[in-house]
Amino acid sequence: MPEYHISGHVFNSPPDMGVHQLPLTWYSGSVPTPVGHSLGGLAVYLAARWPQKDWFLLGAVVVAALFPDLDFAIQPFTGRSYHRYFSHSLGFTVLFSVAAYLLMKTVGRKSPGRDAVLIGVGYVSHIALDFFSNDSHPPFGVQLFWPLSDGFVISQVQIFHEVWRGNLAILFGPHNWITAGIEFLVVLPLVVFLGWLRRRRPQSE
Repeated sequence: MPEYHISGHVFNSPPDMGVHQLPLTWYSGSVPTPVGHSLGGLAVYLAARWPQKDWFLLGAVVVAALFPDLDFAIQPFTGRSYHRYFSHSLGFTVLFSVAAYLLMKTVGRKSPGRDAVLIGVGYVSHIALDFFSNDSHPPFGVQLFWPLSDGFVISQVQIFHEVWRGNLAILFGPHNWITAGIEFLVVLPLVVFLGWLRRRRPQSE
């Protein structure tokens, strides 16, 4: 049975408390909204400070920052949720980066290794934001060290709010707008600062 690490404590979540058994009309999860994850991917791209703008790479990094939440697509085939499981791990990040390298090489990119590293960091940005998010339902946090460990970890410092999901009234309700607003307030200043640094960089570098 997986171990769950919360605020320095390790415990096993009872099997009847899984996210997959919550009512379909509502459940909350630790993930920030796509707004926060997209801004995280943009921040990663800007932090790299490549001399030339590369819109293709920017798009790839933002997609990578959003990709882990595709684990929602597993539920219709398995009957249970695997959200924040292996797709939110460093091990899967390595596999994703290798796949990105092969894709970049196939499409003829000049530096597929460089691209793959940045795409991998974009992927990690998603995990990092989830790690620092509030989570009120087990399993808490992310399965960070899969496949070496089935344990879930979550930060004691929780910056971002959880997202409420369910019907449209819940999905687009006030709580989620506030959640997205907090993500803007936290991540957008970093994006602006990195963009400012990029613009100040001499073109000769």
